[in-house]
Amino acid sequence: MIGLALGLSEPGAKYQRPTGTDREISVNSKWPKLMLMSGATSAWLIYDMTTATEAPRQAVAVLQYGLLACALFGLVGSLLMFASQK
Repeated sequence: MIGLALGLSEPGAKYQRPTGTDREISVNSKWPKLMLMSGATSAWLIYDMTTATEAPRQAVAVLQYGLLACALFGLVGSLLMFASQK
């Protein structure tokens, strides 16, 4: 399996992933996608928590706040990584 991976990363290969040395902003970068996903998840969780008609069970509330914290952490991290690419 390792030999296959080394064979695929030949220097003369036609299609290689960019190494990031040219510092161009790529549309295919993972940071804008991560920003979109974590932002949408955060917005959905905040909307869900604020429009709830009754208080959820404690386990569900802990899960929601944990997911919200992870989504916000991902959003901030992806914003910082995207800003450091420029």
